[in-house]
Amino acid sequence: MSEALIQINNLTTSFGHGENQVNVVDDISFKINRGETFVLLGESGSGKSITALSIMRLLPPAARINSGQVILNEQNLFNLPESKMRDIRGANIGMIFQEPQTSLNPVLTAGQQISETLYRHQKLAKKECVKRSIELLDAVGIPEPDRRINEYPHQFSGGMKQRIMIAMALAGEPELLIADEPTTALDVTIQAQVLDLLRQLQKDTGMSILFITHDLGVTAQMADQVAVMKQGKIVEMKDKASLFAKPEHPYTLQLFDAIPGWDKRMAEQDSVESNRSEEQRILKVSDLKVYYPIRKGIFKKVVGHVEAVDNVSIDVHAGETVAIVGESGSGKTTMGKGILQLLKTTAGTVSFEGEDLGQLDTKSLRKKRSDIQIVFQDPYSSMNPRMMIRDILQEGMIAQDICDTREERDKFTTELLEQVGLLPEYQLRYPHEFSGGQRQRICIARALAVKPKLIICDEPTSALDVSVQAQILALLRKLQKEYQLGYLFITHNISVVEYIAHYVAVMYEGKIVEQGSVEQVLQNPQNDYTRKLLSAVPRVDKVSA
Repeated sequence: MSEALIQINNLTTSFGHGENQVNVVDDISFKINRGETFVLLGESGSGKSITALSIMRLLPPAARINSGQVILNEQNLFNLPESKMRDIRGANIGMIFQEPQTSLNPVLTAGQQISETLYRHQKLAKKECVKRSIELLDAVGIPEPDRRINEYPHQFSGGMKQRIMIAMALAGEPELLIADEPTTALDVTIQAQVLDLLRQLQKDTGMSILFITHDLGVTAQMADQVAVMKQGKIVEMKDKASLFAKPEHPYTLQLFDAIPGWDKRMAEQDSVESNRSEEQRILKVSDLKVYYPIRKGIFKKVVGHVEAVDNVSIDVHAGETVAIVGESGSGKTTMGKGILQLLKTTAGTVSFEGEDLGQLDTKSLRKKRSDIQIVFQDPYSSMNPRMMIRDILQEGMIAQDICDTREERDKFTTELLEQVGLLPEYQLRYPHEFSGGQRQRICIARALAVKPKLIICDEPTSALDVSVQAQILALLRKLQKEYQLGYLFITHNISVVEYIAHYVAVMYEGKIVEQGSVEQVLQNPQNDYTRKLLSAVPRVDKVSA
């Protein structure tokens, strides 16, 4: 029988006081054995991160622990003075935060930030700190660690920054590593590398891991034990094999049902075929190039170009979803903006319904944009926070002369909100008053307000929980069937592609390396990069005891 490293007993953490008190962690108990990975699974707002911060006693000022115990090596952490907790943080318990960009100090090098932990907890001298920092960077897969130890956070990619966070967490040789959504912002191949790294480090050091996630695929890959959280409570707790073989709680079943993919698509009897006839084609992109100049020297002389989009050709037909798949930096979003003429294109043509958008004057292009709309990845930053929802939706109507009178616009606004599953009275609210899923619905309504024929969806579900993602995808499919909309769907989520796409193009370093029907590309990939991308996807159906 495994020995428990840490035991959480009846933990309750709340925000507010008196009648306004809300328990965000509500009387939860679990234990983590030595060498075990324990996954806290749940959606945003379920209390996962607050649980981790309660264990570390790093809560924000507005929160407080009302009751419970955290027993680490038979010692109750809640009874320790802050000076003793500082000894435990970093040494006995390390933590990888969700967003490395905001967790790393921008004015300290990678080596300096790792050395802080080594000096504080390992009592190493300066030269030893440098040597050990290089070893840790090498261990987490940073190339040329002896050189890059002197670089700053902004000089690293997202995946590299997350690796530095892991190196910092490991510097104190912790018994327990808390990983709070460590792969949420990463591409699928980088995610696979980070998960493999954590498993290997656990195998080498014997540490325990508390892994926080909302991703069932990642849970299937990492967990030994799983606790499902909802509204501050643990609603189901089992070993991984038992949970995936027979989930029991209605909320757990809801999470499983919301997973997109082939099975869900087939269960809903949605066709994977689309009409790719010449008459149905609405968008034709031919040999599109978007290059950025590289300038150097005092006179900013052009010494080369970044080929962000390089000779891309793709078609979209009415009632069809064409998915553009690839990792960050592959050129997907740049291509979408180039198609909309929001970026100056270097070469190639973009024809919409037979008309070359690159040849239109500013007034004609603005008018044409009523036919082509875009839904951005981050709904909050793409809306004016000072405008009410009614004004946000009607701004495009006024610019494109969609309705003749205020009364007609108000009526159409109500219809749009109802179409995307929101109440008419929401039009008098502001963007900050809505959840992420509701804001994305508003952005979809804004796109529909000018009656488009093509919508470019730029990672519209990447920041959403799985159940909200399911709602948005179902909404997009419903609207497509009603209005024969064409979608250019930009994403790195293969499961979403399996569920919604008819045609797929895979992008790598600005080029389309493979394209074809969704079945052809995803079930029988021909390109090595496509195969690598597909093999990195964490799958729920790969669970074994």
